[in-house]
Amino acid sequence: MPSAVPQNPLEASGAPDAAERSEERNGADGSATEPGAAASQDAPRADIERSSAVEDVTDDAPDASSRPATPPLAALVPSPRRGESAPAAPWARSGDPRGRAAPTWAQLPPPSSRGRASAPWLRGGDPRAQPPRTPSFADGPYAGPGSVDGPRLPPGLSRPPAGPHLSPRMTAVFGGIFGLATLTSLIALLIQGVPVRDERALIATSPASSAAGTEEAGNPRSSPEVKAKKRTPVPGPWRVSELAKDPSVIMASDVMDRRSFITALADKGVPKAQIYRIMKAFDGLRKFDKCGRKDRYTVAMDRSTRRVRAFEYEVSASEIYQAREDGAGLLTGTTLDMKIAEEEVVAAFYVGKDLTSAYQAGGLEPGVLDVIDEALSGRMSTESFEEGSTVRLIAVEETALGMFSRYKKIIALEYRPADPAEKPMRIYDFKGQEARGYFDERGRQPYAGGWRSPIPGAPVTSKFNPKRMHPVLKKTMPHNGTDFGAPTGTPVYSAYRGVVEWVGPAGPSGNLVTVSHPNGITTGYAHLSRYAPGIKTGMKVGTHQLVGYVGSTGRSTGPHLHFSAKKDGKYFDAETLQLDGERVMPGIDRGAFAATKEALDKRLDAIPLPEPPPEPVKPEAAEPSAPPPAAAGSDATVSAAPAVGPSGPTEPEAQPPQGAGDDEGELIEGPDLKNPPETM
Repeated sequence: MPSAVPQNPLEASGAPDAAERSEERNGADGSATEPGAAASQDAPRADIERSSAVEDVTDDAPDASSRPATPPLAALVPSPRRGESAPAAPWARSGDPRGRAAPTWAQLPPPSSRGRASAPWLRGGDPRAQPPRTPSFADGPYAGPGSVDGPRLPPGLSRPPAGPHLSPRMTAVFGGIFGLATLTSLIALLIQGVPVRDERALIATSPASSAAGTEEAGNPRSSPEVKAKKRTPVPGPWRVSELAKDPSVIMASDVMDRRSFITALADKGVPKAQIYRIMKAFDGLRKFDKCGRKDRYTVAMDRSTRRVRAFEYEVSASEIYQAREDGAGLLTGTTLDMKIAEEEVVAAFYVGKDLTSAYQAGGLEPGVLDVIDEALSGRMSTESFEEGSTVRLIAVEETALGMFSRYKKIIALEYRPADPAEKPMRIYDFKGQEARGYFDERGRQPYAGGWRSPIPGAPVTSKFNPKRMHPVLKKTMPHNGTDFGAPTGTPVYSAYRGVVEWVGPAGPSGNLVTVSHPNGITTGYAHLSRYAPGIKTGMKVGTHQLVGYVGSTGRSTGPHLHFSAKKDGKYFDAETLQLDGERVMPGIDRGAFAATKEALDKRLDAIPLPEPPPEPVKPEAAEPSAPPPAAAGSDATVSAAPAVGPSGPTEPEAQPPQGAGDDEGELIEGPDLKNPPETM
């Protein structure tokens, strides 16, 4: 009669009978262990790891095939100790087993006998009635009798955690992935030995690339297209550079760079006797006593004897001199025929942040700014062009061998300021019976030098006077400058192009800006209320470029501009620079100039105004953090403090120029004169 399955889980998880304990716990020598005692920690590892066949349930087990499959080891928990209550196994009670916790290995009912039975599919039963159990890594000498859930561990020994297990299907999947990775690595190694195709070149030559380029040109986010003029080169004369292919010839080339002709060639190893041969070859054709900094020479010498076989001297692309040995070994100089041609150019450009990109977008070549500065000399310069202004011009370009050489001159030019309230400036090239050069709309021409008044139209309130009585100190002190009367906030402009030397407070001069000009001249602009936006030391400024605004800072009796001028460190009268000096059109040429001006105005008006370039898309920058509030009672500084590193200031603090203001000599101490209030 089959034994009944105990309903109490404690009985189901109880210790086996004496016979079972004796059979399981006997050692290799046949000695029995104490029933119920814990397994010895010194037992041989072979006893624990030795595997044994898993015993199946006997034929008299009650409905063994209908029990549910054993849960995996990862879901097993230790069984409760004897004397503690535990819920019955979910398959032994009615209800939905999904609503209860998974059974533990200690809750499964033990088999009723130790008899070894055959596998169910060998007894004629349906193998699908009882799913096969997954073998456990703990199967061994301590496997429980007939347990379908794995071995029964001895007392005091806990079950090891569940280990990884891969089904045959997953093993095949991972094996396939590993094989693909290996194949990919081999392909990558093979690719390294194959040259990479230039895909960009292939795309550029394809018909689709031209269509794509057209679409990109219409994209407002793309950079402005450079309108380069198409030119066709013309075959030219023989050049010295062709001798570089001859292995018996040594070539040398360099620019003059403020050196004499003899020194420049000697630095390249040309013997003095050969230098004399070159100069003799150009006798009556070209003198080398005055050489430009950018003039370039090329000499070809015999490698063994250092004898000059050919020589070239290039002033520009259109002016090249060449000497070459003839059949008798004599050097003969000549001027190369570069097929010089002239052509008018009509263009316009919008002045952006980058002036070079601006004129290139208008289809103009490098060198156009030089001829524009020449036409505007005495009025303004390209450095003072404001962003947002426009330029329309008619110029003459010179080509050599069909390629651009230089701009020869400006025929007519219009500069339209960014502020529409300001009047545009137009300049015309005119050559009459007595007048020649560039004239404005009134027929006026600046004197040679082109110095401008820092405040056009402002009256002179105090002249340069070395023995002037000072209005504040009431003592004789030199006035090393010229004062222009103007209300606070009146714009102040640079008198000529140059480089900013100082921007900041300068004692009695107040807020001061000084500019260094060519020929050792330095100008100063004192008592300013504030500086022009963006002006700083070291930047280039042009003629009539904004540097600040009239004020009364420093030692001053009222708002005015103190304008000073130095040459080689010594003050002189700035009015001797002929500020805003102009020549009037001679009467004999006024009629012809009026007709020329009318014709050129029509041509300038016909030039379309340029469109501004598209704004580049910039990534959004993080909001700058607000500076910490100033401490109570602290004075605001006029200029930023120099950067300080771990060992002190990173650079020495610049000192203001001495004597740039109204007063020279001693400084008067006093609250009203030492720190005068700044007028804004």
